[in-house]
Amino acid sequence: MNKERFHKEIDEIEVPKSEILNAIDNGLEKGRNEKKPKRKSKAKIFSIGASIAATSFLASGLLFAPISHALSSIPVLGSIYEKVGLQIGYELLESDLVTQLNQKATSNGVDITITSAYNDGKIIGVTFKAKGDKVSMDQVGDNGPETGYNFHLFDSDEQNQWSSTMTQLKETEDGYIASMEFYHPNANLSEKNTLPLTFTNITGVKGLWKFDVPVEHTPMKTIYSDAKTELDNQVYSLKMESVVKGKATTTLNYKTTVPLAGKKDNIRITVFDNEGNRLSKFNPDVLTTDVHGTKVVKDNQELFRSKISEDATYLTVHPEIVKRDNDVIHSMEQATPFVVESSRFDYSIKVNSIQQEGERLILDYNIQNINAKSMREDIIQNFADYITIIKSDNIKRDENGGLDLGKMLEYKIRSDQAKIQEDGELHYQSTFDIKDPKTFNYEDYSIVVPFGTISANEEPVKMKPIKVELE
Repeated sequence: MNKERFHKEIDEIEVPKSEILNAIDNGLEKGRNEKKPKRKSKAKIFSIGASIAATSFLASGLLFAPISHALSSIPVLGSIYEKVGLQIGYELLESDLVTQLNQKATSNGVDITITSAYNDGKIIGVTFKAKGDKVSMDQVGDNGPETGYNFHLFDSDEQNQWSSTMTQLKETEDGYIASMEFYHPNANLSEKNTLPLTFTNITGVKGLWKFDVPVEHTPMKTIYSDAKTELDNQVYSLKMESVVKGKATTTLNYKTTVPLAGKKDNIRITVFDNEGNRLSKFNPDVLTTDVHGTKVVKDNQELFRSKISEDATYLTVHPEIVKRDNDVIHSMEQATPFVVESSRFDYSIKVNSIQQEGERLILDYNIQNINAKSMREDIIQNFADYITIIKSDNIKRDENGGLDLGKMLEYKIRSDQAKIQEDGELHYQSTFDIKDPKTFNYEDYSIVVPFGTISANEEPVKMKPIKVELE
């Protein structure tokens, strides 16, 4: 199967795009408010560091065409890319834009050799080999990260400013190999520069392996545009600024405007060229966020892991709005029934009763103004599962008066079970464990209702597509 046929087969696979993107948005939003688990992930492609920005790494690094004639012309490097190479590097390798290297450093009886590097705009990729009697993935366990290696960039102070993806060490006949890609939205490397890279751990073996990796910049072309689309009399808008064409990637720079009341709303884009080819998403990034009166203006830079065809004459950008709701807190110091309403939408819950039974608190409620026919049961169940209670004295707010969910997290009490009742009316009961039932008084507590879970799973609002000329 040749490269063109391979990518054609992949592109024709039907995927539930809206559900996948919503799931990603939900996961990112929930991740901001949840403590990170201590257990290790089983994924084979990893992001570095808790402080590093999340990378939308949809399938890249996992889909590779078989070795072609171009790859076989560089046998050693081609073999590495066949096993662990990233797709951007694959594209550049075929265009003869990957620098083959043989930089070696030795520490504690282990040799690490940088075997290749590439730089396509905002993406820098590196492949390397580790060799030595002490190098074995069998030794990782508690002695090292699941990828099998640790490293930092520069003097390590700037590492939290770079996003990255990395493959796990893979054993070959000549040692272990792996690859990494680094992304920096504001990177401004000169045409010839180096990337300071230091390894500190290989399969549990600690040491220092330092490199200045040459990253020769590939030619880029910038095309400026002022194409614009609006919705609801400029309440929502997207204005293009430029398209940067790389040899293996494409970067779009654009501004979005959302209302201040919906500052968490997101305008995401899908991009096609005039030949019907869709650009594959890699990493959307918000560079700046500014408040202007009742509007929030964001500078966006989105990197796609697709190059634009030389025959393409324009791009069509399809924006859609994902509206975000906020968590709502409502005191339980009042007679039932009462209603807790969304701050932006029609959603609400009607609290029918609150009962304490020994060491349990039972909250009985109906979810209202939700179309149960168009929304999956598991989404509604997830919403009910994350209705929590918190002692009213522990409610924290930020400087703008909004809920500071991060500071409230340790005080929130989640129910052990949220069970739907069998009357067909979205009737639920959430049961909470009480630590000290003798002194507990539910009137001292408030309900936290995560309406954002529902709004994020509504169908996005489509905006009018815009045409971006490439000539």
